[in-house]
Amino acid sequence: MLPVYQEVKPNPLQGANLCSRVFFWWLNPLFKIGHKRRLEEDDMYSVLPEDRSQHLGEELQGFWDKEVLRAENDAQKPSLTRAIIKCYWKSYLVLGIFTLIEESAKVIQPIFLGKIINYFENYDPMDSVALNTAYAYATVLTVCTLILAILHHLYFYHVQCAGMRLRIAMCHMIYRKALRLSNMAMGKTTTGQIVNLLSNDVNKFDQVTVFLHFLWAGPLQAIAVTALLWMEIGISCLAGMAVLIILLPLQSCFGKLFSSLRSKTATFTDARIRTMNEVITGIRIIKMYAWEKSFSDLVTNLRKKEISKILRSSYLRGMNLASFFSASKIIVFVTFTTYVLLGNVITASRVFVAVTLYGAVRLTVTLFFPAAIEKVSEAIISIRRIQNFLLLDEILQRNRQPPSDGKKMVHVQDFTAFWDKSSLLSAVLGELAPSHGLVSVHGRVAYVSQQPWVFSGTVRSNILFGKKYEKERYEKVIKACALKKDLQLLEDGDLTVIGDRGTTLSGGQKARVNLARAVYQDADIYLLDDPLSAVDAEVSRHLFELCICQTLHEKITILVTHQLQYLKAASQILILKDGKMVQKGTYTEFLKSGIDFGSLLKKDNEESEQLPVPGTPTLRNRTFSESSVWSQQSSRPSLKDGAVETQDTENVPVTLSDENRSEGKVGFQAYKNYFRAGAHWIVIIFLILLNTAAQVAYVLQDWWLSYWANQQSTLNVTVNGGGNVTKKLDLNWYLGIYSGLTVATVLFGIARSLLVFYVLVNSSQTLHNKMFESILKAPVLFFDRNPIGRILNRFSKDIGHLDDLLPLTVLDFIQTLLQVVGVVSVAVAVIPWIAIPLVPLGIVFIFLRRYFLETSRDVKRLESTTRSPVFSHLSSSLQGLWTIRAYKAEGRCQELFDAHQDLHSEAWFLFLTTSRWFAVRLDAICAMFVIVVAFGSLILAKTLDAGQVGLALSYALTLMGMFQWCVRQSAEVENMMISVERVIEYTDLEKEAPWEYQKRPPPTWPHEGVIIFDNVNFMYSLDGPLVLKHLTALIKSREKVGIVGRTGAGKSSLISALFRLSEPEGKIWIDKILTTEIGLHDLRKKMSIIPQEPVLFTGTMRKNLDPFNEHTDEELWNALQEVQLKETIEDLPGKMDTELAESGSNFSVGQRQLVCLARAILRKNQILIIDEATANVDPRTDELIQKKIREKFAHCTVLTIAHRLNTIIDSDRIMVLDSGRLKEYDEPYVLLQNKESLFYKMVQQLGKAEAAALTETAKQVYFKRNYPHIGHTDHMVTNTSNGQPSTLTIFETAL
Repeated sequence: MLPVYQEVKPNPLQGANLCSRVFFWWLNPLFKIGHKRRLEEDDMYSVLPEDRSQHLGEELQGFWDKEVLRAENDAQKPSLTRAIIKCYWKSYLVLGIFTLIEESAKVIQPIFLGKIINYFENYDPMDSVALNTAYAYATVLTVCTLILAILHHLYFYHVQCAGMRLRIAMCHMIYRKALRLSNMAMGKTTTGQIVNLLSNDVNKFDQVTVFLHFLWAGPLQAIAVTALLWMEIGISCLAGMAVLIILLPLQSCFGKLFSSLRSKTATFTDARIRTMNEVITGIRIIKMYAWEKSFSDLVTNLRKKEISKILRSSYLRGMNLASFFSASKIIVFVTFTTYVLLGNVITASRVFVAVTLYGAVRLTVTLFFPAAIEKVSEAIISIRRIQNFLLLDEILQRNRQPPSDGKKMVHVQDFTAFWDKSSLLSAVLGELAPSHGLVSVHGRVAYVSQQPWVFSGTVRSNILFGKKYEKERYEKVIKACALKKDLQLLEDGDLTVIGDRGTTLSGGQKARVNLARAVYQDADIYLLDDPLSAVDAEVSRHLFELCICQTLHEKITILVTHQLQYLKAASQILILKDGKMVQKGTYTEFLKSGIDFGSLLKKDNEESEQLPVPGTPTLRNRTFSESSVWSQQSSRPSLKDGAVETQDTENVPVTLSDENRSEGKVGFQAYKNYFRAGAHWIVIIFLILLNTAAQVAYVLQDWWLSYWANQQSTLNVTVNGGGNVTKKLDLNWYLGIYSGLTVATVLFGIARSLLVFYVLVNSSQTLHNKMFESILKAPVLFFDRNPIGRILNRFSKDIGHLDDLLPLTVLDFIQTLLQVVGVVSVAVAVIPWIAIPLVPLGIVFIFLRRYFLETSRDVKRLESTTRSPVFSHLSSSLQGLWTIRAYKAEGRCQELFDAHQDLHSEAWFLFLTTSRWFAVRLDAICAMFVIVVAFGSLILAKTLDAGQVGLALSYALTLMGMFQWCVRQSAEVENMMISVERVIEYTDLEKEAPWEYQKRPPPTWPHEGVIIFDNVNFMYSLDGPLVLKHLTALIKSREKVGIVGRTGAGKSSLISALFRLSEPEGKIWIDKILTTEIGLHDLRKKMSIIPQEPVLFTGTMRKNLDPFNEHTDEELWNALQEVQLKETIEDLPGKMDTELAESGSNFSVGQRQLVCLARAILRKNQILIIDEATANVDPRTDELIQKKIREKFAHCTVLTIAHRLNTIIDSDRIMVLDSGRLKEYDEPYVLLQNKESLFYKMVQQLGKAEAAALTETAKQVYFKRNYPHIGHTDHMVTNTSNGQPSTLTIFETAL
C-alpha cells in the first residue's frame, strides 16, 4: 500500500500577498499551463496544511469524542450537530461579517443612485457645487460596485472552503468508523449505505455553508429595504412587499408539486432503463426470434408515459422560471399603481430607487432565503443519518500479547457463539464476541479469507501489504504460492496494476495472491479459510505441499478445508457439524477408531448438495462439505472464477473499441440538429420572435415609467413660472399603457418558457426514438464491440440530461442572455458613445471566456477522476475488513484514505478557485461598464433627462450578478451539448439488411426444410478473420444433424451465418430460396432456435411466449403442458399474466430452458436449431428436453450444436468442424469406424466405459435405420482385423 502522493507542487496561495489573494493572481501560472496543454494530476497544487484530511478529521473527531463522553455523563443521546458547531463556529462567524458588509452595500447603492438622478431632476448648468457633489455620489456608487465585485467572490470562496472542510472531516470520521464496526453493526448497515453516506449525504455540507448566513441576512435586509422604501414612497411600499411575500409560498408550492412528479417520472425511467438493459443484453436472441418490433413497442410505450410526466414537470419549471423573471415587474407595477392612485406624483428618482431596492431584496428573499431553508433541512437529515452510523457498536480491541514464556498458542475454552467453521476463525480473530467462554491468542495472526480480497494497487503492493520489500523472501513466497508463472504472463509482472475488485486477475489468482500476502507477513499463527477451493486440483496440491506444509511448517496453522485428501498431513483434526464439535484427534486415531470421514461428513449433506459447476475438477471434493451450506454458497462465486481459467467459451474475435471522448468545442451542427429534432423550423422562428418580444416588453415597461416621470417633471417646470401648482397628467392613459405592458411582459414570459420546454423535451423524445431504432437495426457486431454499460449510458445518463437538465439550462441561458443584451442596448440608446468602450470590453470578455474554459474543462475532469478512488477504497476496505483488522492495518488504510481524499481536495480546491478567478474578472468588466455609464452621464448632463439616466444606471447595476450567471450557464449548456452529440452519434449507426424486402417468400415456405451451404465463408466484421472457411454441405429434409467440434471451431458461427447475424459470403439456400435475397425478419421468423443461455424478459409469461399475440390461450397452455410447466404457471397469482421478475430470475435455469422449448413448439417451424445448454440444466430437465425434441420435431430438420456427445450420437449425420472448416460429415457409426477420424478421438477422450456405450448406441441406431430387417439378436459376424462389420461389405456388393 504505497502512499498516493509523491512530492507535489507547493501551493502558491500560502506565499501569496493580499492583492494576489483578492484577485486570485496566484492562479495565473496554472492557466498558462492549461492554455498550452491538457492539465494532468501532477499539475495540481498540494493541499493547504489546514485542509489535510487527517488534520480536519482528527479535529472534528476530538469534538465528537468529547460530545459522546458528555452525553454519557448526562445520560443523553450525543448530538453530532453540537460537535460540528463547537468545532467550526468561530471561523464561520467571521464570514458573517462579510455577508453583512455585502448586503449593506447592496442596500446603500440605490440611495446614491437616487441622489445622482436627483441632480438631473433639478439640473442647473450654472451650479458647480451640485455637479461636484454628484461626482462624489458617482464615485461612492462605483466604489460600492467594486466592493461588491471583490467581496462577493472572496466570501463565496471562503464559505465553499468551510463546506469542503466539514465534508472532508466527516468522510474521515465515517471511514474511521467503518474500519471499527463490529459484526453485529455490519448486519445493521450495508456497504451500499456507507458509500451512500460518503457520496450523497456529505455533499449537502458543501451547499449548506454557502446559504446558511442568509437565514439571518435575508429577513434583516428585507426590514432595511422596507424602511428605506417607506422613507422614499411612504405606505405604497407595503403593497410591493405583500406581492413579494405572496410569491414565496407559490414558489414552494411549485417545488412540492415538482418533486412529487419527479418521483413518478423516476419509476418510469427505471422501468425503461431496465427494459433497455434487457434488450441490449438479450439482443442476439431478440434478433434471432425477430422480436424487435415487440420490444420497440414496449419501450415506446414506457417512453411515452415517461415523457408525458417529464413534460408536466418541465412546464412547472417553466412557470417557476417565468415567475422569477417577471416577479420584479409585478412588484414595481403594484407599488406604483398604488402610489399614483393614492394621489402622489411620480418622479424619476423615486421610481428607480424603488426598482433597484426591490431588485436587491428580491434575490435574497425569493432565491437565497428559501434555498437556505431547504439546504439546512437537507443537511439536518444527513447529519442525523451520519450520527446514527457513528453511534453503531465498535469491535472490542483485543491485544494479542506474546506470552511470558514465549510460547505461541491459540486457546479456545468452553466457547459458545452461533457458528460454523468460518466462525471459529473469526472468534480467534476477535471478530466474533463469544456469548460465553474464552478465547485467548498469543502471537501475531495472519488470516486468509474465504473470498479472496485484493485492493487496487500493484500485485506487489497487495502481497507486501505495507511490509518492506526483501527480494529473496519475496521470491520464495511467490514460488510457494504458485504465482511465478502467472506473474510472467502479466505485462508488467508483479507491478501490474490490479483494477477495482481485482478485475485483471482470475479467481484462482486472487486466492493465491491472498495466500502470498499472509505468508509474506511472517506471523506466528495462520488462519486459512478454505484457500484451496478456488484453484484447480494440481495447483491445490502444490499449495498444500509447498506452501502450507513446507513454508509454514514451524507456524501454528488452522486450515478450514473440504478436501479430505489433505487430512493425513494434519497434526490435529477437528470436525465440526452444525456448529458443534463432533470429533477431535489425529488422523491415525481416527483410522484406529474406524470412522469413515466421507460418511461422517456426507450423511446430512445429501439434501444440501448443489449442482456442480462444470469445468472445475475440485468440485467433486466440495460435495463432502461439512453440513455448513453457508460456506458452500459463499465460495461458489470464487469457484466460477476458477472455472474461467480452464474453460473459455467460443469467443468472437472482437476488440473493444475505446469510447471516443469529444475534446474541445461543440459544433454548430449539433445545436441545429438538436433544435430541428424538436420542432419544424417555422416553430423555431416563431420561438425566436417570441423571445425577442418578451424581452422588448420587459424593457418597455421600465422605459414607460421613466417616460412618465419625465413628462411629469417637464410639466412641473413649466408651471413653476406662474405660481407653483402641480398639474396632473392623464392618469388613465399612462396607467393603462403601463398595465398593458406589464401584462404583456408576464404573458410573453410564460409563453416563451413553456414553448422552449415543449420544443426541447420533444427533441429529446425524437432523438431517443431515433437512437433506439438505430440500435435495434444495428448488426450484432456493434453489441460485441461496445460494452453494455457504454450503450446503456447513452440511454440513461445522456437521455436524462436531454430530458431534465438541458432544457432548464438552455431556457435560463436564453433568459439571462436576453437581459444582458437588453441592459447594454438601453445604455447605448441613452448614451450612444458608450458603444466605444463596449467594443474592447467585449473582446476582452470573449478572449477571457475561451481562455478560462480551456483550463476549467480539465479541472472538472480531474475532479471527477480523483473522486472515484475515494469510494472504491472505501468499498474495497469494507470487503476486506477482517483481513485488514487481522493484519492490524487499519492505520495504514486510514492514511491511504486520507491520501485519496487529499488528492480529491487538490482538484476540488482548483475547481473552487479557478471559477472564482474567472468570476472576479467578469465582475471587473461589469464594474467598468457601471463606471463608464455613471461618469459618462454626468459629463453629458446637458443632453440627458433624469428618466433616461435612471433607466441606464439602474439597469447597469443589475448587470453585476446577471452577466456572471449568463456566462456560467453558457458553459453549462456547452458541456451538456456533449450528451446531445453522443446521442446523435448513435442515431446513424451502420444498419443490417432491411427486415422486409419487396420480394417476400411464400407463406408456406419452407415446407421441406432442405438447407444447402454452397462454399460459405463467414466473418464477424469486414476486417476480422474468417471463422467459417469454404463450407459446403447439404442437409436433407427432416434430417437430424449434430454439429461438434472443439471450442472456437466455428459451431456457433455456422448458426450466425444461417441467421445472417452478419452477412455470409457464398450462398445458403433454404428450399430453393437464397437466404440473402429475402428480408431478415422473413428469414429469421421461419427458423426456431433454442439458445444456449435461456433468456426471459421482464413482462408477462404470455408476452414471453407470444409477443405478437398470434396464438390462442389454448395453444399457449398446450405448449406449456408439453414442457411440463403448466402446473408451475397455474400456481402463479396471475397465471400467464403474472409479471416476471427482472430477466425471469424467479424461474430456475432449467425452467427457463423449458420456456424456450415451448416457444419453439409454438412457432411450428420446419427448421429447428438447438444451441445446446450445457452448464445449467439438471439431468431430469435435460432428458425431458431431448425427449420432447425427438417427439415434437420428428418431421422437422433439426441442427444441434452439441457439447455432450451422448445427446447427438443418435443423429442421422454428424458434422465435425475444426477451425472453421468442415472436416467430417457422415453418420455417427461410420465416423466411429475410422480410428483416424476426429469424431472417434473425441469419443475416446471420454474414457473407456462412456466410449463403449456411445459406440453401442451409434451401432444400434445405424442398423435400425439402414437394415431394419436384421434383428438385434442375430450376432453379426465382425471381421476384427479392420473393425468394419463384414456383413456390411457383402450387402454393399449385392447392392
